[in-house]
This record gives sequence, structure tokens and C-alpha cells, in this order.
Amino acid sequence: MNLIADIGNTRVKLAVFDADTFVDQWVFDSVTRADIDSIVAKYSVDRAIVSSVGKDMNYDELFGTLPYMVLTSEVAVPITNRYKTPTTLGTDRLAGVVGAATLFPDKNNLVIDMGTCITLDFITKDAEYLGGAIMPGISMKFKALHTFTNKLPLLSAENIENIDIVGNDTWSSIYSGVMNGTCLELEGFVARYEEKYGSINVIFTGGDAFNFEKRVNFPNFVSSNLLLIGLNKILNTNE
Repeated sequence: MNLIADIGNTRVKLAVFDADTFVDQWVFDSVTRADIDSIVAKYSVDRAIVSSVGKDMNYDELFGTLPYMVLTSEVAVPITNRYKTPTTLGTDRLAGVVGAATLFPDKNNLVIDMGTCITLDFITKDAEYLGGAIMPGISMKFKALHTFTNKLPLLSAENIENIDIVGNDTWSSIYSGVMNGTCLELEGFVARYEEKYGSINVIFTGGDAFNFEKRVNFPNFVSSNLLLIGLNKILNTNE
């Protein structure tokens, strides 16, 4: 039984896998030793892996006597990493492409992670990770418009339905700029990837994925557990 910990910029996701089979999942604003101990006792967890792009934590204190590994650039992964600076590559991005290759082997996969930042990561059908792109996430875009101007309001992506391309007031103009603008960015990226690499499989993940899966004009698959699947695969690779 594997315990998977994905520590992001805004929340912590934990999951338990039985070998390659997903068992259960939890989401925390912050995680404690008591949380870990409860899960370990309930599922008789044998080992753990942690990926963190958020705040630093004392993992010895967090996991106690449970054997664990921290995902770094030195850890063996079941793909070929062609990133020029692997030590600067976010472990969430690495786990995402491993998850994509696990779910969709023998396909060119583009992972679009709609989190605090929006990241695009491309892995070929031969399991070669080439890199991708990083841009501001949806909340970051809304906050930037509010923070760096004197009068624009702070909006969010919650409960947004149809957004006309032409905003007819300040609010709808901001929504159009952020939401429609992001869709056009992503559609442009996908088109350029297809021009260069042919057919690609697009996978959305991250907290804002649900806001875009039906807004964009390209086929896509949504996996909220993509990073967890990738981390579990890496842990099993290093058994």
C-alpha cells in the first residue's frame, strides 16, 4: 500500500494506492502528523512518496517511522527526461507527464495543469519529456488586474457560465479577457504542437480544469488525479 503526497502552492492532496490501483484520496489546506498516522493505520500503508512545490516541511516529523522518498531530479523515473535544467523542473510537472505516459502510453501527450500557474508539458509517444510552458494561472490573472491598477475590481472564475467575447461592462470585459483570452492561448498552443508533432492527446488537470474542458475547441481528457498517478508510478519504479 502506497501513500502519495502532492504538496502544492495552495493545498495538499494525499492518496492511497494498492500497487497501481487507486484506493482513496484526501485534500487538506495543511497536513499534520496526525492526518498521516490516521491514514497509515487505516490502510496499513507500507511506504510513501512526496512531491512539493509549496512550503518547506519537516518530512521526518510528518511521516515518522513510515519509509518515504522525496521526488527530486535525482530520483529514477520511467521516462526519458530531456529538460535542459532538470534540477529546476517542478516535481509536479515531472509527475504529471509520468502520469500521462502511464494512462496513455504510445501517444504524444500534452498535459495542461490549471493550477496556481498554468503549465503545459509535452511527452512524446516514445516517453521522452521535452518541456513545455509556464504562464500565470486564472486567479493570478484576476489578482494582477486588481493589484496593478487603481480601479479594476477583484473577480474570480467561480460560477461563470457563458462569456461573450465582447464585454459590455468592466466586469464582463475582465471575464472575457481572462477566460476567453486563456482559451485562445491554449488553443494556439495546441495548434502549434499539432503542427510540429502531429496528433496529440491533451490532458487537463488542476483545480481550474473544469472551467476550461468545455470552453476550448480541441478534444481533451480531464484527470484530477494525474499527478497522484504519476507519483505512484515513480514510487513503484523505485521499489
